[in-house]
Amino acid sequence: MAVNKKYIIGIDIGGSKINAILFSNGKILKSGKIPTLKKSRKEFLEKLEALVKKLISDTGNKKIFGIGCGVAGTLDLKSGMILKSHNLKILDGFNIKNWLYKKFNCEVKIDNDARCFLRAEYIFGAGRGYKNLIGITLGTGVGGGIIINGKMFYGANDSAGELGQMVIDREKDLETLTVKLVRKLKFSKIAVKEFEKNLGTGLANIINIIDPEMIIIGGGAAKTAKENLAKVEMMATKFIISLKSRKNVKIIIGKLGENAGAMGATALFLE
Repeated sequence: MAVNKKYIIGIDIGGSKINAILFSNGKILKSGKIPTLKKSRKEFLEKLEALVKKLISDTGNKKIFGIGCGVAGTLDLKSGMILKSHNLKILDGFNIKNWLYKKFNCEVKIDNDARCFLRAEYIFGAGRGYKNLIGITLGTGVGGGIIINGKMFYGANDSAGELGQMVIDREKDLETLTVKLVRKLKFSKIAVKEFEKNLGTGLANIINIIDPEMIIIGGGAAKTAKENLAKVEMMATKFIISLKSRKNVKIIIGKLGENAGAMGATALFLE
């Protein structure tokens, strides 16, 4: 049986919620969502285990081929250790890969949640047919992923793509500035202008350094970004050096919605 016809569970652990899906033959068969519990690692893991067990029960308790897990934070991909999660500190130093393997007795693969988002859009969504892409997720934090010549770029230490840590205004990074503003956009025109300026400047920096064909925006605040995307693009254009890049680079909202990260986690078994 081909891998894509077997049951794979995809988990997307974000700063505010956990999405999980049961995936087979290119389709989401079942999905589930729970809030991310941040006070107790024990309680967090109990809820995650229950979520995965529910998806397994939906197969009639058939054998799961594998579990893919996307996590917000910097990871040791070989060992499966979460080195540091800015928005989920209870998981710092925790080996999520070993825990999932011991609980569910199947192969486990992990990656950063924003890379999982980009992987999903590249394989199943807005990025199909392109080879050089950037993914940026706006939510509780700001994450990123980079695909160059059709392959995910990890860097020397598996930490490439931390776009939210890009310093935009003196000592303030894109994540700090953007997340704070997203909460105020509906109430403040000043916040809207600052959001457009900061995100546009960040995207221009990315374009000048990477020169992608496309930047795909996702995450919980993607809808908010969509409403301001034209102005964000105008701001970015001011700082993009290459005239060809100004004309050709596409800045779009992802197509796959809230399950994109979990889909990208399952796609770790399709690479």
